Amino acid sequence: MITSTQTDVVKMIAIDIDGTLLTPQKQITSRTQATIRAAQEAGIVVTLATARRYENSKQFADLLGIEIPLITCDGALILDHPEAIVRHTQLLPAELAQQTVDILVAHRLQPIVHHIAGSVEETWSGHAEFDNLGLEGYLREFPRVKRRPHESLCAGQPDPIRVVSFASHEAIVRVAPDIAQLPCSWNTIERGNYGCAELTVMQHSCSKATGIALLAQHLGIPMTQVMAIGDNHNDREMIEAAGWGVAMGQAPEAVKASANAVTATNLEDGVAVAIERYALLR
Repeated sequence: MITSTQTDVVKMIAIDIDGTLLTPQKQITSRTQATIRAAQEAGIVVTLATARRYENSKQFADLLGIEIPLITCDGALILDHPEAIVRHTQLLPAELAQQTVDILVAHRLQPIVHHIAGSVEETWSGHAEFDNLGLEGYLREFPRVKRRPHESLCAGQPDPIRVVSFASHEAIVRVAPDIAQLPCSWNTIERGNYGCAELTVMQHSCSKATGIALLAQHLGIPMTQVMAIGDNHNDREMIEAAGWGVAMGQAPEAVKASANAVTATNLEDGVAVAIERYALLR
């Protein structure tokens, strides 16, 4: 954990969803809801910064009464909420996306390509013979997939938001060194929402950190007055970039080491504890 003293008043809070805002049962506790409401009533801007798509993030924003842009797709897509109007994108060049697809296919992993068409999110993928058990949960939630040959999945197509893949942790570890050779931003999650490991590949400068910086700039809030709360490796950059970065109690040690403070776990209202202590100063 970084040794420092909080000096700036918090004017904006960016909260990760899974493992942070949500309990392991995918619920927001009444204490967390009440604390976020208290922060909003105190004039603090609260938003969500998530790897999720907008489509499966907006229900949590609705529940929390958030009416400002949401940072989705690990920072690659920022949309006004509840209007679902695209405010900013950081797109992955199609040529680089195709190189990513080729690497995944060489490792017999199914690429999932996310596009935004207007305000409509689209999912493209290769033919189903590369589908795996890790992908089943995702396809149940997002069954409308445009299937295309792998060799032309991204080549000659519009730049996508990102390329992702769902597989065993061992398979993701094997492919990671090849992905690391590409001029891109990428991250992995050992166990994501669908019960398997996840790999995400994005435009080279893209992260949740760039997402919250863009939103803070739009709102006229300096990063020194931003608090970011997260639990996983894809939260580390925003925790480091924020004026006050908070890691959840169950976060990996590397994430905790990057934070200004460590709060309770997501079983113990860690988000509420952090907001009460560092934003509301209770």
